[in-house]
Amino acid sequence: MIRHIVMWKLKDFGQTEIKALNAAKLKDELYHLKNEIVQIKALKVGINLNAENEYDVVLECEFDNLTDLATYQKHPAHLRVVDFLKTIRDLKAAVDYEI
Repeated sequence: MIRHIVMWKLKDFGQTEIKALNAAKLKDELYHLKNEIVQIKALKVGINLNAENEYDVVLECEFDNLTDLATYQKHPAHLRVVDFLKTIRDLKAAVDYEI
Protein backbone atom coordinates (compact mmCIF):
# COMPACT_ATOMS: atom_id res chain seq x y z
CA MET A 1 0.00 0.00 0.00
CA ILE A 2 1.08 3.57 -0.71
CA ARG A 3 0.20 6.51 1.51
CA HIS A 4 0.05 9.91 -0.22
CA ILE A 5 0.12 12.97 2.04
CA VAL A 6 -0.17 16.55 0.79
CA MET A 7 -0.32 19.79 2.78
CA TRP A 8 -1.22 23.23 1.47
CA LYS A 9 -0.73 26.73 2.81
CA LEU A 10 -3.55 28.83 1.41
CA LYS A 11 -3.34 32.42 0.22
CA ASP A 12 -4.54 34.96 2.74
CA PHE A 13 -6.31 37.37 0.33
CA GLY A 14 -6.32 39.83 3.24
CA GLN A 15 -9.39 38.29 4.88
CA THR A 16 -9.49 35.33 7.24
CA GLU A 17 -13.06 34.52 6.18
CA ILE A 18 -12.05 34.00 2.54
CA LYS A 19 -9.21 31.68 3.56
CA ALA A 20 -11.62 29.66 5.73
CA LEU A 21 -14.15 29.43 2.89
CA ASN A 22 -11.44 28.27 0.47
CA ALA A 23 -10.27 25.63 2.97
CA ALA A 24 -13.83 24.34 3.39
CA LYS A 25 -14.41 24.24 -0.38
CA LEU A 26 -11.10 22.42 -0.91
CA LYS A 27 -12.02 19.87 1.77
CA ASP A 28 -15.36 19.24 0.06
CA GLU A 29 -13.75 18.93 -3.39
CA LEU A 30 -11.13 16.48 -2.08
CA TYR A 31 -13.75 14.27 -0.40
CA HIS A 32 -15.66 14.08 -3.71
CA LEU A 33 -12.60 12.49 -5.32
CA LYS A 34 -13.22 9.30 -3.33
CA ASN A 35 -16.49 8.84 -5.24
CA GLU A 36 -14.94 9.61 -8.63
CA ILE A 37 -11.59 7.79 -8.56
CA VAL A 38 -11.79 4.06 -7.84
CA GLN A 39 -8.06 3.74 -7.18
CA ILE A 40 -8.42 5.66 -3.89
CA LYS A 41 -8.68 3.09 -1.10
CA ALA A 42 -8.90 5.59 1.76
CA LEU A 43 -9.07 9.37 1.96
CA LYS A 44 -8.97 11.84 4.86
CA VAL A 45 -8.88 15.63 4.78
CA GLY A 46 -8.22 17.95 7.69
CA ILE A 47 -8.27 21.70 8.20
CA ASN A 48 -5.59 22.95 10.58
CA LEU A 49 -6.84 24.19 13.96
CA ASN A 50 -3.54 25.72 15.12
CA ALA A 51 -2.89 29.16 13.59
CA GLU A 52 0.81 28.84 14.48
CA ASN A 53 1.28 25.98 12.00
CA GLU A 54 2.45 26.85 8.50
CA TYR A 55 0.00 24.69 6.54
CA ASP A 56 -3.79 25.02 6.44
CA VAL A 57 -5.15 21.83 4.85
CA VAL A 58 -3.87 18.25 4.77
CA LEU A 59 -4.86 15.32 2.54
CA GLU A 60 -4.07 11.70 3.32
CA CYS A 61 -4.86 9.02 0.71
CA GLU A 62 -4.05 5.35 0.34
CA PHE A 63 -3.53 3.41 -2.87
CA ASP A 64 -2.73 -0.24 -3.59
CA ASN A 65 0.44 0.68 -5.51
CA LEU A 66 2.36 3.44 -7.29
CA THR A 67 0.54 2.73 -10.55
CA ASP A 68 -2.79 3.52 -8.90
CA LEU A 69 -1.31 6.70 -7.43
CA ALA A 70 -0.14 7.75 -10.90
CA THR A 71 -3.61 7.03 -12.33
CA TYR A 72 -5.15 9.20 -9.60
CA GLN A 73 -2.76 12.05 -10.34
CA LYS A 74 -3.75 12.06 -14.04
CA HIS A 75 -7.49 11.60 -13.47
CA PRO A 76 -9.66 14.49 -14.76
CA ALA A 77 -11.38 14.85 -11.36
CA HIS A 78 -8.02 15.24 -9.62
CA LEU A 79 -6.84 17.71 -12.26
CA ARG A 80 -10.00 19.76 -11.66
CA VAL A 81 -9.05 20.08 -7.97
CA VAL A 82 -5.45 20.93 -8.94
CA ASP A 83 -6.74 23.79 -11.12
CA PHE A 84 -8.73 25.15 -8.17
CA LEU A 85 -5.72 24.78 -5.88
CA LYS A 86 -3.55 26.82 -8.22
CA THR A 87 -5.79 29.80 -7.55
CA ILE A 88 -5.82 29.52 -3.73
CA ARG A 89 -2.50 28.08 -2.53
CA ASP A 90 0.85 29.60 -1.64
CA LEU A 91 2.80 26.47 -0.65
CA LYS A 92 2.53 22.72 -1.11
CA ALA A 93 4.39 19.86 0.53
CA ALA A 94 3.90 16.20 -0.37
CA VAL A 95 5.26 12.78 0.54
CA ASP A 96 4.48 9.28 -0.71
CA TYR A 97 5.60 6.21 1.23
CA GLU A 98 4.97 2.51 1.48
CA ILE A 99 2.89 1.20 4.37
